Amino acid sequence: MDGGQARAGPCVAVHVGAGYHSAGKEAAYRRAMRRACRAAMGRLQRGGSANDAVEDAVRELEDAPVTNAGVGSNLNRAGLVECDASVMCTDPDAFGAVGAAAEICSPIQAANAVLKDAAAGPSAAAGLVPPMLLVGAGADAWARARGLPTSADQTHKVTDAARARHSEYMARALPHGGGDGGGDDALQDTVGAVCIDARGVVAAGVSSGGIALKHPGRVGEARCSVSGTGEQIMRTMLARDCAQRRGDMFAVLDGCFADFCTTPALDAYTQRSAGLILLRRDVANGNSTELGIAHTTRSMGYAYMSEQMSGPVARISRKPDSDKVLVAAVKL
Repeated sequence: MDGGQARAGPCVAVHVGAGYHSAGKEAAYRRAMRRACRAAMGRLQRGGSANDAVEDAVRELEDAPVTNAGVGSNLNRAGLVECDASVMCTDPDAFGAVGAAAEICSPIQAANAVLKDAAAGPSAAAGLVPPMLLVGAGADAWARARGLPTSADQTHKVTDAARARHSEYMARALPHGGGDGGGDDALQDTVGAVCIDARGVVAAGVSSGGIALKHPGRVGEARCSVSGTGEQIMRTMLARDCAQRRGDMFAVLDGCFADFCTTPALDAYTQRSAGLILLRRDVANGNSTELGIAHTTRSMGYAYMSEQMSGPVARISRKPDSDKVLVAAVKL
């Protein structure tokens, strides 16, 4: 206790994307999310920073073949994996990202390294302005020069399931000249994590293999901490809208997604696909912490853990077909 205010310890929330998660793989999704929460909480309980905890959590999700990030990612039209990732935090007030990276083994690790370089400022780069976003071959070369694991051989990333999805989607798309696939697990863009460390610093990170059959070189919304169809999320600035709203968690998310579902900016799309997790600590109200979840997709997997909990809680949220959006909130 300090000045009558309850101490708020570290906490973490993660997600495995907005899309459709088959019941047959639900246990695997839950296991991956629980591992991610434990990895982040272990870092936080040792006094680690929020952005490093985010990296730990997302690396666990990248290594899980059932997710669309790192190992098992969707393949682009050329049959290759190209990943996007980003990390942002409040102290230092910094951001780092990589996009369309084909050779980086852990995109979230590279994004966090870019963040740290950017936070250090020009003096750390011989007076040159350090980048905040690197893409394609430039991102791969940057990571390689800094000793981060890279490989031109994509064998470790491309799973049999990803190849099967790619063949199925190509067979569907080619006669019609385009489109992306669905299938038993419609893997949408992003996995991610949000952490609050012992100092109250907040960090968020995401990693993505992108939508199936994306154009080579495409960078999606993995520059911001949301999931779904990146072009729609960028057009509507969904993350900014949610971050700027104030009030009850349900009202914030309901309002954001009501606008997302009705904006004329997306009239060209037959489906509107987005999901997010929102972690909020109210320092004016006893440091209470609340997790919000919202998605327009058929399902979204999420998990959370606070310092006071004995272990993580992992869930697959499933939206009724009759609803346009599902909104939920949890007190941590």
